[in-house]
Amino acid sequence: MLFNTFQFAAFFVLVYVLYRATPRERRGNLLLGASFVFYFLWIPSYLLLLLGDLVVNFALMRLMTRSRRPGVVLATSIVFTLGLLGTFKYAAMFVETIAPVLAAGFGLEPAIPEIFLPLGISFYSFQIIALQVDIYRGNSRPVERFARYALFISFFPQLIAGPILRGHEFLGQLERGGEMTRERNRRGLWLVASGLVKKVVFADFLLAPFVDEIFGTPDVASAQLQWIAVYSFTFQIYFDFSGYCDIARGLALWLGFELPLNFEEPYLSKDPAEFWRRWHITLSRWLRDYIFMPLAERRGPRGAGFALFMTMTLGGLWHGAAWNFALWGVYHGAILVAHRVVAPVFARTAPRTGLAGSAWNAVCMIATFHMVAVGLAIFRAASLDDVVTILSNLVVFDFASPWPTLQAAIVALCGALHFVERSLRLRLPAWQRAAAHSRFAPLGEGLAFGVVVGIAIATSGTGGEFIYFQF
Repeated sequence: MLFNTFQFAAFFVLVYVLYRATPRERRGNLLLGASFVFYFLWIPSYLLLLLGDLVVNFALMRLMTRSRRPGVVLATSIVFTLGLLGTFKYAAMFVETIAPVLAAGFGLEPAIPEIFLPLGISFYSFQIIALQVDIYRGNSRPVERFARYALFISFFPQLIAGPILRGHEFLGQLERGGEMTRERNRRGLWLVASGLVKKVVFADFLLAPFVDEIFGTPDVASAQLQWIAVYSFTFQIYFDFSGYCDIARGLALWLGFELPLNFEEPYLSKDPAEFWRRWHITLSRWLRDYIFMPLAERRGPRGAGFALFMTMTLGGLWHGAAWNFALWGVYHGAILVAHRVVAPVFARTAPRTGLAGSAWNAVCMIATFHMVAVGLAIFRAASLDDVVTILSNLVVFDFASPWPTLQAAIVALCGALHFVERSLRLRLPAWQRAAAHSRFAPLGEGLAFGVVVGIAIATSGTGGEFIYFQF
């Protein structure tokens, strides 16, 4: 069930009604059952895979806390979890890569395995590993009950595509039970509404058709068409993924839980490092804490650049079993290493105040946006051959070719809304607190919410799954 469907709306309403009617101490069991049903309705057999993953890792977690060699148990858990992820996600890619070598050297033609990727496996695998490592490091307490452990991993609002949770963020909330308040209900309402608009109106209705058309036929695209398609996809993937996260956070708030922020206007970043602090925040900190920091500590101060490059390369591969994702990771790793080298120079020489400082910030923001956009062109390409074609299109201008004026206007609107989104994030809480004292506030909020949902319904039916569901 997709969040942007009436089927999910009916499912959530049923869960919510039962949840409100259930005693607080039993609500966790209800949510666990609802999460398993939610996952079962995608592909029933893969619920067994999820359950097996949970049972094995819970047993290893309990064993780790009692073992005299906890590091060995931790390694076993990580290898098991990554082994499942690798088998289902990368087996076909591995066979496709070695097939030409086997055919040329041994005359073998291996069959390419057709494996349907279990939904959310990349996300819940990282969440399992994070909790095991945090318990091993003493940053999180062991979970005593399997039901609570299973709910922490499989909580249905964020099960499929995050945010990736840490034990200290969510386990305490599960122990206390959902704390439902009017303020959380109000915030949840607006997060769900904004997420629906981002996904249904912007990502699916305004941006996806043009992106699919141009990226589907890169051989015939002019530079003008290709650039607008790249800009369109840059905003499409943001609205699609941040829309999912907004809905997930809103649903969780309705159930009484706080989930972490996952996006913070990333396209307003002024350098690549800031971008990764604002884009897919929970993945960025996962990569930092569990890959970059161990690599950097092992190699010493001079190995930080290598650690950064390897972290981003592995982060690229995490996104998908295709070489364009690995190339995208390499691209961002190279950019971050280069930024690490030049950042001290810019810090000493760049203007910081006045008109010159504002102009410098604008130049940095535009340059960072374009670096990210070119990387996303690699990310979106269907193959490495298409990567070469698309990047070639971007630099060969044909001034006689027409500009897609309407789509360019949509892109400009998306850029403007990014600034509006920052302003709303900073100011909306204060406005809501002030409006809460007005007797007309509920009427106004209800009317605004109805308009927003009406727009989403009017433009629904044009899209499909969230982009990150394929990862």
